[in-house]
Amino acid sequence: MCTVPSQQFNDFTVYSLDYKNIFIHINLTEDSFYPGFVRYFLDESRLLRYVENKANLTFSPDKRNYVTLYKHLGYYIDDFNLEKLPATIEDEVFKILADEYQLNDPGDGNLQVRLDKIGKIGEYLFCNLMSEYFKFNCIIPKVHLTTDFNMSIYGIDTLFYSTENDMILLGESKLSKSLKNGIGLINKSLKTYEKQIKDEFVLMLSNRFLKNNMGIFGDKYNDAIELSLSIEDFITNANVKRIGIPLFIAHGTDTNIDEILKQLKSIKQQKFLGIETQYIVLSLPIVDKSKLISIFTQEIAERRVSYERLATNQ
Repeated sequence: MCTVPSQQFNDFTVYSLDYKNIFIHINLTEDSFYPGFVRYFLDESRLLRYVENKANLTFSPDKRNYVTLYKHLGYYIDDFNLEKLPATIEDEVFKILADEYQLNDPGDGNLQVRLDKIGKIGEYLFCNLMSEYFKFNCIIPKVHLTTDFNMSIYGIDTLFYSTENDMILLGESKLSKSLKNGIGLINKSLKTYEKQIKDEFVLMLSNRFLKNNMGIFGDKYNDAIELSLSIEDFITNANVKRIGIPLFIAHGTDTNIDEILKQLKSIKQQKFLGIETQYIVLSLPIVDKSKLISIFTQEIAERRVSYERLATNQ
């Protein structure tokens, strides 16, 4: 029996441990899990809000919106990507990746990993929950920064800003077969996360071409960003007191809520950039990763056909 209190949020039941850091496990309450999952996350208003990065949009059936959704859904359905990883990859991470993907070592010192669209789908799920449950403001959806449908999302997965806490959030998402695998991959990523944060500031948050598309965060911090050579400078110039590290693991196989929350607390937390660092860790069960991706992809393909037809007939 679960010993953690729960609350309802949209179509979900939410179980949380709220101490200095926040650990959350959410369950979709629908009996027919996969159809309910797809209906929720591919709701047209929800999709449009993500595409436009505006919290209060509602979908209306007009040509502009059909064209917008048709174009955006193309990011999720190309065949697959091949990513090369160093042959010096740590043994434990190799085991996790071998479980998560079909690995092939061609003998040239690199491993080929079939990635499909898992990263982009995970980022999309994560962003929806960050926006709707926590009411955080997305600074810029990372999927919009790709220039090729086959291109993976690099760097920090999500960039958010909390107006209530005046906090920048730099997040990581994993979509894995098991919670244990997801935590292993998160821990691996956190080992180099401070460097990733520093790079993200230079490449994304300091990008002059993006500065007018960063919403509330840009309105408040553009001057401080333009006068800062590094994120350390920015922390000083903007008087930043703390940052948030949201971590999202969509996973299969695990069902015991008390055990899930216990495992989430095992993530190796550390302070970054010498300031207070708050962790927000979310767990979302997806039962079977391969099945979910297949159903999600099929639904997206069918919707693209439908949106193309509706846009043409408007």
